[in-house]
Amino acid sequence: MNLAKWKRYGISYLFLVPSFLFIATFLYYPVLLAFFHSFTKWNLVQSSWVGLDNFKRMWTETSFVTGAKNQLIYSVTDIVKAIAFPLIGAELIYLLGGNKLKYLFRTGFILPMLLPGVVTILLWQNIYDPTNGLLNQLLHRLGMNATHAWLGEDGTAIWSIVLMGLPFISGLPFLIFYAAIGNMSQEQLEAARIDGANGWNVFTKMHLPFLIPQFKIVMILTIIGSLQDYVKILIMTGGGPGVATTNPAMIMYNAAFGSSQYGYGSAIGVALFLVILIVTVFNMKFLKTDY
Repeated sequence: MNLAKWKRYGISYLFLVPSFLFIATFLYYPVLLAFFHSFTKWNLVQSSWVGLDNFKRMWTETSFVTGAKNQLIYSVTDIVKAIAFPLIGAELIYLLGGNKLKYLFRTGFILPMLLPGVVTILLWQNIYDPTNGLLNQLLHRLGMNATHAWLGEDGTAIWSIVLMGLPFISGLPFLIFYAAIGNMSQEQLEAARIDGANGWNVFTKMHLPFLIPQFKIVMILTIIGSLQDYVKILIMTGGGPGVATTNPAMIMYNAAFGSSQYGYGSAIGVALFLVILIVTVFNMKFLKTDY
């Protein structure tokens, strides 16, 4: 950069320096620190180098293996919930007649985004309550007298967490799909209808191929969120009963903040980072689309 450009833009660049310092201090430095301490036995008081022992420990602990299997269930079901149900909602609203009616339904689906996530989790925790929960009360009204501790039984706990949020129309995926459908070429759609295409043909042959980039975006965001999410498990079951509902992020939280095993917690965090990186690269590089 020559002197004239520096005089013109130099002050602007200087104003960016505090932002870069904050980013380096509170984002990049902790990440690098976590990578280093993943190879150590660290409890904030003392630190000793243990090499790959923390990573070996993950795959020898029964709780972590169980958590990894649970995470596979969470991730697969989260992807289905994030794609199928918001897409159905977006398609149905798109087919409605009248802009006012469409606006009303769009608003209804988006309003829950204003609620803190913890509120939703606590609401569902009350629904699953074995004594006064809405689910048991509903089953009793239907003549089923069995009372279940939905979050306290091995056979139902993980699926109770999976089914939390029914009917699963998340605001962000819904908006992504609805916006993409609304931006499709109306001339092409009209031409397809003139050629005899029915609603199912338009959906399967035109909408779905056109939405492949949106599927990729929603999928990767969902996988990242699923791998990082432990809050709902912490609030609803704490990972129990036993380790029936735990996942690697929950084990990381318990290791670091429950038993001060920060080195082991850092190793789990690094492993999750690598999984997210691999999935992201695969999604962006190998799931090609012509759109």
